[in-house]
Amino acid sequence: MQKIIFLLSLLVSVVYGDSNLSAGKLFIYKTTDKTLELNTIKSRHNLFEDILDDEKFDDNNATYWIQLRLNKGVASGEYVVICEDIDFDLSSMQNRQNLHKISLGYSNSYSFFYDKSRDAKVYYFRLVAPKMARLYTNFTVLTIDNFYKKTTEYFYYLFICGVIIGLIMMTALYNGAVYYYNKEKSFLYYALMQLFIALTLMYATGLVEYSTQAHKVQFDMLNLIGFLFATLFTRAFFDTSRYLNKWNKILYIYIFIIVLDMLYLFIIGESIVSKFKLFSILGLIYLVIGYIRYKQGFKPAKFFLIGWSALILSIFLTEYFERYIGLSLLLLGSAIEAILLAVALAYNIKLINDEKEQQKELMVHQSKLASMGEMIGNIAHQWRQPLAYLSYNFMTLKEAGNQNILDSKFLNKKLDEATTQLEFMSQTIDDFKDFYAPNKDKELFSLSHATEQTLELMENSLQHDKIEVKLNILEDIEIENYKNEYKQVLLNLLANAKDVLVQRDIKTPKINITINKKTITISDNAGGIDIKIITRIFEPYFSTKEGSSGIGLYMSKMIVEKNMGGVLKVENDLEGAVFTLVL
Repeated sequence: MQKIIFLLSLLVSVVYGDSNLSAGKLFIYKTTDKTLELNTIKSRHNLFEDILDDEKFDDNNATYWIQLRLNKGVASGEYVVICEDIDFDLSSMQNRQNLHKISLGYSNSYSFFYDKSRDAKVYYFRLVAPKMARLYTNFTVLTIDNFYKKTTEYFYYLFICGVIIGLIMMTALYNGAVYYYNKEKSFLYYALMQLFIALTLMYATGLVEYSTQAHKVQFDMLNLIGFLFATLFTRAFFDTSRYLNKWNKILYIYIFIIVLDMLYLFIIGESIVSKFKLFSILGLIYLVIGYIRYKQGFKPAKFFLIGWSALILSIFLTEYFERYIGLSLLLLGSAIEAILLAVALAYNIKLINDEKEQQKELMVHQSKLASMGEMIGNIAHQWRQPLAYLSYNFMTLKEAGNQNILDSKFLNKKLDEATTQLEFMSQTIDDFKDFYAPNKDKELFSLSHATEQTLELMENSLQHDKIEVKLNILEDIEIENYKNEYKQVLLNLLANAKDVLVQRDIKTPKINITINKKTITISDNAGGIDIKIITRIFEPYFSTKEGSSGIGLYMSKMIVEKNMGGVLKVENDLEGAVFTLVL
């Protein structure tokens, strides 16, 4: 903890600056008089004013002179003048033979030796001005010891900047990977937004050179692109097209304004948003939308509001008070925003997954209902013949009674036959009950026996549609798995094959079931599955059959692969579709 506090204090001291370390002060004078020389500039000492933080040095018709005033009471010794991104015209400076450039820490640092017994406390020199200097230019005069101290702090500052920007880049990379796997657009927009925030911070903190007009254009363009993706992220994250239609239209206007300003920047070389410091004001709409969605009950909006508030506040303070606070709050606000918005996205994914689980449970329930409906149809077919036989028995007994030929032997015979039919019907009910009995434990069962039990349940239904079923057992095996779930999957596959055969009115419909150890194949001669949709038939709610829920094959695949640890796939052969189940 002490090391962290030490590093943070170094960051603050570098960003804010330490006026106590300064051994002198610099003043600037701008003139269009090209005849000024060192001996004449001294007479104009009253014209020099404090250097402004927003001085751009972009007037090509002007000459810029610097006056260096050492503090009263400074001792003799070596001193360093730091003037970032601005070059000195050494030919214009007094005692220039003592001036040496230092290539350490800052872009332009010059050391000189001061002797208080003979040297003046005021010096003049001319600046070689580039087309565009950084808006915040660091001018200062230090003793050589304080210079090395400040340089050490500066390296710590660069390290902390690198860590924060690296953190933001990592969140961008991570969320880009999340988008790649789930195709949720909010992750893509968030990743791109964080990427451009990181690039912007690299310019703002000096990790990337920022000294010319071209650099200024690049910096503003990165800011605008970052806000463009922030707008797209807000739309996608809060689903404004669904929940906030009015605000969604406003965001479209925002996008239009940002793109228009980007074009203006590209053509004219200046951003209106940047010129009038409107970035923090533009960001307020995201807070308004986040607050409304939070009031609507969207809980991830809470993290969005905190994170985005930190970023907008830091942007506002940096835009209007950078002279006093430096870039420390912008770095801190960007880091808080990156972390909390990532938390908001993760929370949103949790809610989406919870909703998917609820939908999955609903589909399981729907699948069971559909399967039960199929089974009830099979029972109806199974019962039709026994009921007809019982009806015939009752009619025979009645007729025998009317003709006075009903004796005990004949009665007992007919009663035994009726009892046999009733036992068959009762067994059918038991089979139905066992088929849907919940069983959370695996059991050892024979694949051929379980297959035969399923076929018995469908026997009359298949016979009714004149479908021939062949069971080929190449090599039977006993496996330890969920027997009823296997029977349910087999029932779904057989029912699907039966429906297709009936729908296509195949003249000699056939279904072949082959068991070879742990591999079961179910094939038919219905002509196969259209190649355009064969990759989609296991998708939920996808069906080519009218009135079908489209969840039977989806649930079959889920049961096999998620519950039973197997594989279910489909392909076409010369006659029709072939479903392969491997356990």
